[in-house]
Amino acid sequence: MKTMTQRMFNEVKDGMAAAVRSAAIKSGDIAMETCCSLLFHEPKIPMELLKASANK
Repeated sequence: MKTMTQRMFNEVKDGMAAAVRSAAIKSGDIAMETCCSLLFHEPKIPMELLKASANK
């Protein structure tokens, strides 16, 4: 039979594990969104510069 202290410690431990787990999931999602948004970013290049580089 567990003592009250052991039960409280286990509840706190489980709560902390759940908080860390959810924080890790959220930070991973944010990192993935940032990475994907940076990879698919296409800068606008003026047509004059493209034509000038094509004529060289």
